[in-house]
Amino acid sequence: MKKVLAVFMSVLMLMQLGTMSQASDFSGKLDKNEWEAYYNSLIDDNTLPMLNVGADETQVSLCWHADKDTAKAQVKLSKSADMSDAVLFEGETTPAENDLQLVCRVTVTGLTENTTYYYQWNTGKGWSDAKKYETKSFGSHKAMVVGDIQITESFYDGGQEQKDDGQRWNNFLVEALEKNPDISYLVSPGDNTSTGETAAEWQTLLMPETLRSLPVALAIGNHDKKGMTYDYYTNMPNEYYGRNFRGLDRDFWFRYGDVLYMFFDSTSGNAPDHRAMAKEAVKLNPDAKWRIGVVHHGIYGAGDSIGDMETEILLKTIFAPIFESFDLDLVITGHTHSQGRSHFMNNTKVAEEAPSGGTFTNPKGVVYLNSNSICGRPTDESYEAEHLAYSFLENDVPTYSTLEFNGDTMTLETYRGDNSELLDTITIIHDEEYKDKSFGNVLKRILYKVVEALGWVYTKIDYLVRDIQAMKEDGGLFGKKKRSFN
Repeated sequence: MKKVLAVFMSVLMLMQLGTMSQASDFSGKLDKNEWEAYYNSLIDDNTLPMLNVGADETQVSLCWHADKDTAKAQVKLSKSADMSDAVLFEGETTPAENDLQLVCRVTVTGLTENTTYYYQWNTGKGWSDAKKYETKSFGSHKAMVVGDIQITESFYDGGQEQKDDGQRWNNFLVEALEKNPDISYLVSPGDNTSTGETAAEWQTLLMPETLRSLPVALAIGNHDKKGMTYDYYTNMPNEYYGRNFRGLDRDFWFRYGDVLYMFFDSTSGNAPDHRAMAKEAVKLNPDAKWRIGVVHHGIYGAGDSIGDMETEILLKTIFAPIFESFDLDLVITGHTHSQGRSHFMNNTKVAEEAPSGGTFTNPKGVVYLNSNSICGRPTDESYEAEHLAYSFLENDVPTYSTLEFNGDTMTLETYRGDNSELLDTITIIHDEEYKDKSFGNVLKRILYKVVEALGWVYTKIDYLVRDIQAMKEDGGLFGKKKRSFN
């Protein structure tokens, strides 16, 4: 009996070890079979939480879906893995995009730097497993930039393309974070999903286990704008809806240590509200050492935005003067699926060249960093342009960038996403005060009033065109609605 019992216990221990090994594998790179098993276990649900940046470094926000009858917007936070002495944070529930669920949003406050926390969220069916979140330094810190994640929901192939996107996204994150374990948060310049309409895209986007411990800040891209699901799966701080925004339109900002980030919805030509948001964010953060802008469209990027009428006339006219008059140091963009970086730009011209490997002290102009795509279809286009200091022509290889802030110094580095080979780097030293009240910046803001007026007119016309198009699709203008399979 002792021998039988010993064998039984050995088998049981091996089974437990195997289960633990399998579970831990889900937090690393997964091969096709491993990912398929993991994906299939989650895709029919849509209740994974998104961990978003907070208004400042002492906060993080969560957003998740739960059953309508049992949903509670509650999060517990502890410094112990067993969740002893946990603090309860409560938020709000709002309607979801369907009639069966509610959206839960909670903001956790009072975080301290270089601290290990554990948190749980109320799933509506009980408390989730405890997840670990480690804060890094609130002063010197590092951020990661990825563009056009663009998870695709595919119907024509039984969902295989979406499944492949999820594996690519998971393994990409593992690669980047293994090489950069000191990342504090992730920044995306938009097109986080492909159709902007389905819960399955967001569920796949949120599947990587690394995202349970990595706060993200997501701009709105033109693909996100195809639907309204961004509204139900995110919890961004300081959202600014302005006077003329509607629907999914909004800007937002947040502060992390000495860095002020301003996110603009570049799918909206609403110049007055974009400028108003920038003015508000700068006014509330006069001591920020760094100012970073984030928009989806590649204003001075690589790829097919070069020479594009929308970019050259509309986007540069609306956004570049805002970035320049508020003395932004860096603007992060995407959209073209092409990795590139500009020289220092001012008044549509190269104000100072910025070759890779250089260090620049108090440069006169704005650097534009354009990211390529993680899961979206790569572009075959490649361009040379006067504004480009660096471009990566292998558009089928995803890339990521890191921003490392250390007092008056910011170092920007770009890597291949498959093996983390360093592709491009520059260092900027900014030890002067911002010149918000300089004659040049004040003059730019005065002249921008004309752009604001034209932008307001453009926005109203754009909304009217959208309304007419919607009426056509609903059959309210020219008769019966035609069924669409697009």
